[in-house]
Amino acid sequence: MRLSELDPKWLMKDGKRVGFTFISPTNPRFRQSCFVVQMPTRQQWDLFGDDDVQGCREDFAWTITGGIENASFDKMTVHPSIDGSKGGLWHGRIIDGEIM
Repeated sequence: MRLSELDPKWLMKDGKRVGFTFISPTNPRFRQSCFVVQMPTRQQWDLFGDDDVQGCREDFAWTITGGIENASFDKMTVHPSIDGSKGGLWHGRIIDGEIM
């Protein structure tokens, strides 16, 4: 499955990309999030709007190969894996736009 098939959306703060959300491959009722900067929980919720999104740990940030400002959902690689298992959601990797 491709990330682009999961309705990905950029998360913006002060006009810059700080992360993204996507429909969970294991439970399409929820979206999962991924941030490239550490973000307090309250600020995460402010960015999510009305979507049902699983937030991230405040003290963690992911790396997007080539930087988030140059990233496209069709080719994105994210390190390390995204682990939504605490909330019963997907745990896996995004490599070259592919959900694994």
